[in-house]
Amino acid sequence: MSTHHKFRTHAFLLASALALGVGAAHAEDMKGRIQSIDKTARSFTIASEVIYVTDKTDYENDYKRFEDLREGHYVEVDIERRDGRLYADDIEFKKSKQ
Repeated sequence: MSTHHKFRTHAFLLASALALGVGAAHAEDMKGRIQSIDKTARSFTIASEVIYVTDKTDYENDYKRFEDLREGHYVEVDIERRDGRLYADDIEFKKSKQ
């Protein structure tokens, strides 16, 4: 593959990613046991990372609301980094560590 062809391929992939909005908001998955819960701040901690919930946070499986979270529960969280904080988009209770 020529250098010119490689450049065109990379340029196309970058343009496609930007068109899809990749990079605007960075969503990630985090899995682990809830170490602590701060009801006042509406946050919880996994692997020493503080994760905040909002009115837009979705809850799955046994969770219906923030108050259902429990220390020691194993969860999978879709998070978004904004303004130097982690926010939960979705929190899913896992019956066992997967």
